Amino acid sequence: MRKAARVIVAAVGAAAMSAAGAANLVVNPDFDRGLDGWTADTSRGGTAALASLSGWPTRPSARLFGDRTTPAMYLYSSCMAVDGGTPVDLFVNLVAWSGLGAFGIVPYADADCATALDPIVSDDVRYSGFMLSLKDVALPAGTRSAKVVLIAHGGDDGAQPDVAFDHIQFGPAGTVSHLINLNQEGLTGTWYNPETSGQGIQLDINQEDSMSNGSLFGAWFTYGDDAGGTSSQRWYSIMSAFSGDTRLVAVNIRVNAGGNFAAPPQTTSAYAGQGWVSFDSCETGSFQYAMNDGRTGMIPLRRLLPNINCVDDGAPGNPPGDVGLSGAWYDPASSGQGVLVDVNPASSQVFLGWYTYPERGADGDGLRWFSGEGAYDGSRTMDLTLYASQNGTFDAGSNAVLTRPVGTATLSYADCWHATLDYRFQGGELEGKHGSIALTRVDLPPASCTPAGP
Repeated sequence: MRKAARVIVAAVGAAAMSAAGAANLVVNPDFDRGLDGWTADTSRGGTAALASLSGWPTRPSARLFGDRTTPAMYLYSSCMAVDGGTPVDLFVNLVAWSGLGAFGIVPYADADCATALDPIVSDDVRYSGFMLSLKDVALPAGTRSAKVVLIAHGGDDGAQPDVAFDHIQFGPAGTVSHLINLNQEGLTGTWYNPETSGQGIQLDINQEDSMSNGSLFGAWFTYGDDAGGTSSQRWYSIMSAFSGDTRLVAVNIRVNAGGNFAAPPQTTSAYAGQGWVSFDSCETGSFQYAMNDGRTGMIPLRRLLPNINCVDDGAPGNPPGDVGLSGAWYDPASSGQGVLVDVNPASSQVFLGWYTYPERGADGDGLRWFSGEGAYDGSRTMDLTLYASQNGTFDAGSNAVLTRPVGTATLSYADCWHATLDYRFQGGELEGKHGSIALTRVDLPPASCTPAGP
C-alpha cells in the first residue's frame, strides 16, 4: 500500500453539539430523558427500554427487544401538530442487532391524535447503523396531527427482535437535519467520540478534478481488545473513491504489519474489514465498522478542531490561511506509515497523528501511533509536542487511558507537495531517538493550498 495510516488523541475540549434541527417536532428525540414523551405498545410481548451502551450521536438509545415468539413491538412519539398540506421528512438512526426494524408516520384527522389515518411506514431494515429517512412525504388529505412510530419484529425467519433507535427527527420537508454532502474539503480533519477519548479518526477528503470525483483517505487510531502499554496500540487505514454529491461512503479498512519506526521496509496492507462514513452536520457524523474478526459497531464522531470550510448545504467558500496544508503525508521510502495533519487557522492550532511501528519491529505485527499538538501562527514551520497514549481498549471508554508527552517535533512545509518532520524523543520507548523525515503528500493538493502561503 502506498498510503500510510495515522491516529490521534488529544486533550482538546469537545465543541458544543449542534441542535438536532430547529424545526424538529419530536419531543426527546435523542432519548436523553429516558423514554419521556414516548409510549410503548408491547401488548403482544417484548420490552421497551434504554440501551445505555449504544446511541448516536451520543448514548443512550431506545431499544425494542423480545424473544422469538414476539411478533412485533411499537414505540410511539407524543402527538405533534402538522399541516396536512405540507410534505414532511422523517430521519431515524436504526440499528437492528437481531430481527428487523422499521419506522413510520401515523397521521390523524384531528388535533389530538385520536382518529388515525393510513400510516406511512418504511421498508424493513436488517441491520444498518445509518441515518435512514422517509423524505418529502405527502400526508393524507385532512391530516391535522401525527405521531412517529418505531417498530421491531422478528421477520419471516423468526429471529429474536432486538432493535435500537436514536436521533429521531420529524418536521416539514427540508427543515430538519439530514446527511450532508461528504464530498467537500471542509470535512478533512480530526474526529473523535467524547465517550472514548484517547482514540479517534483522521480524514483527508479531496476533490480530484472538475467532475467532482473525489477520494477519502483516513486513519483510525485505537487499541487492542485488552488494555496495556504502548504495545496495545492499533491503527487502521481507511480509503474510498466517490463522485458527485455523496452522502454515505463505504470504505475499505486495512491494516499494515512488519514495519520499522521511521525506516524501511515498505509494508503492504491487508484487508481487515468494511466501514461506512457519513455526517449529519459539519460538526457530527458516524463511522460504522464490520471487521473480519466479527467485531462490529458504530462510532459517533465530533470534530476536534473548529469547522472552517464545511457547509451543511450549498457550496463552500474559500477557506482561510493554510488550511490546505492539512491532509495525509508520507515518505515513499518507508511507505506504509506516515502522518495526517490538521492545520486549523480558526483556532490557531495544528494537530498531527503519526502512524508508525516499533523500532526494529519488522519481525512482528506491532503498531505504534503518536499525536502532536502545537500552535499555528501563520508560519509554515510549526513546533509540536509529541504524545504517546496507552491503556485504552478497542472502541471503548476508559478512565485509565494515559497520555503523556514523550518528545518534540518541527513540521516544516516547503510547498503544497513537500514537507519535513524533524523529531526528538525525550521519553517513552523511543527515548533518545531523533531524526528527520522527508514527507510527500499522499494525494493531490487541494485547491485551498497556495504554494507561497498566506
